[in-house]
Amino acid sequence: MTSQSEQPGQYPGTVQTQPAGVHGGDPAAAWQQQPAAPPVKQGTNGFAIASLIFGIIGGILFSVIFGIIALTQIKRRGQGGRGLAVTGLVFSGLWAAGIAVLIVVALADGATRNDAGEITEGGSVSSFDLATGDCLNGLKESASITSLPAVPCSQPHEGEVFGTFTVTGDSFPGNTAISSQAEEGCTDRLAQYAPAAADDDSLELFFLHPTSESWAQGDREVVCIANDPSGQRTGSLKD
Repeated sequence: MTSQSEQPGQYPGTVQTQPAGVHGGDPAAAWQQQPAAPPVKQGTNGFAIASLIFGIIGGILFSVIFGIIALTQIKRRGQGGRGLAVTGLVFSGLWAAGIAVLIVVALADGATRNDAGEITEGGSVSSFDLATGDCLNGLKESASITSLPAVPCSQPHEGEVFGTFTVTGDSFPGNTAISSQAEEGCTDRLAQYAPAAADDDSLELFFLHPTSESWAQGDREVVCIANDPSGQRTGSLKD
């Protein structure tokens, strides 16, 4: 019989090997050479989605705020949605540019008044900015009139503003009641503005009064207009 001594941890018939990829080097080096796994994205950023939605519907302020927050969070957290946030900001920019163009057009299209408040150059006038003595065109029955084309009274026009007054009340009285108040108040003021016009059977009363919607926004003004349905006139009723 033959006796054989063995080192601890070694057994007959086994071969010890070095860690894979390491030939006589430090085993830790093999671990350091392995590429790091890419970071796992944490889903789509909620602010990015909100920025896109508000950008589409024209909520410029919210879209810009949410878009900036989203881009900051996406970079820090590794989330998705950068394209959504950028698109929302782009839509907001388009909305802002469009509104700016409309404002410029509206200002350019507005009527010009002199220091006395008389219209010297024709253009659109807001129904809330109409004044006694303004001569107007485009007088048509409508449920809502926000503006009217105004011209100097020396030019052909359909009607002339001869008075304005304010109705009172805590709540909207209804269309029938407010129309009666407007007609009564305008009839009295026409004789004061131009006595001859009050006796002119060819003239009709055309008045603007608050609606239930404008009343809720604080509108209480009635605008009295003398209208000639047969055609346009030249010159003021007071001439």
